[in-house]
Amino acid sequence: MYGRELTVPATINRVLATGGVETELVYMLAPDKLAGLNFPFNGSPPLVPEKYQELPVIGGWFGTQTGNYETFIAARPDIILEGVKATIEERQEKFGGIPVVGVDAGDFLLDYAKELGFLGELLGVHDRTARLISYYEDAVAYVSTIVAGIPDNDKVKVYYAEGKDGFSTDPVGSMHTRLLEFCGGRNVADVALSGYGMAETSLEQIILWDPDMIIIGRGSQAALYQTVMTDARFSQLRAVKGGRVTIRPDNPFSWFDGPPGPGQIIGMYWMVNKLYPEKTVSLDLKAKVGEFYADFCHYQLTDEEVAGLLANPGEGK
Repeated sequence: MYGRELTVPATINRVLATGGVETELVYMLAPDKLAGLNFPFNGSPPLVPEKYQELPVIGGWFGTQTGNYETFIAARPDIILEGVKATIEERQEKFGGIPVVGVDAGDFLLDYAKELGFLGELLGVHDRTARLISYYEDAVAYVSTIVAGIPDNDKVKVYYAEGKDGFSTDPVGSMHTRLLEFCGGRNVADVALSGYGMAETSLEQIILWDPDMIIIGRGSQAALYQTVMTDARFSQLRAVKGGRVTIRPDNPFSWFDGPPGPGQIIGMYWMVNKLYPEKTVSLDLKAKVGEFYADFCHYQLTDEEVAGLLANPGEGK
């Protein structure tokens, strides 16, 4: 997808990826071809079949993490997927005769059909690829219809709380909050980045923003949720008063960010429903979740597990 030419095996049985987005896509499209994970599945337990939980964790090159070439080579992959154009030639040199295939995620939300189509052809899994692309395009169309015409001033104001104390966030323009903005949310943190995709803020600033909703992620999510809901310092916030504080679902992959990946495909339905419940009363979110997990996480959810994905700590299932 980066304009290079290389020869790959006619039949590909073992695939590794240097980063989490491509690994998630391989798992969704062809899980039995996946030879290893960059990091363990989320969840206790993760909502994936046991045989995939036993896949080795081999690391990779993502965020601040630096992978190990020898570990990748020892896993005997037929191909390795690389999502960063700037480093692909370096990877190819270090991996020698193992083909390193460039996979361009583009916009981490709006270019999945192109990426899925390329991987489906590469891995020879056309039927499942077509189903996932159809599900994805339906989600994009649904969200676009719901949020069409909502003036900026009427959009739900959201603060994304991260880190130990909730005072880290991903501001306007971050790829980590792309889903929020696409689904019609208004990120209140219109500030500069000051770290790896994040910015630091303060309680005083959050009070001034006074968001309608708070989303919690990328940290000790359950503990931070309890802090926000019970700490007197947060009690004056409109989001807390209205009970609009929610944890991003992340089992086995995040629906929101960390990394922003194909879990956002089901995340689109979840996010627009959280933002605009009055506009999405006809959406059967539980059915959409069940369908996504059955077809693309290869796991049949129970009613209790669906409810658990959609609930916050302390809420009834």
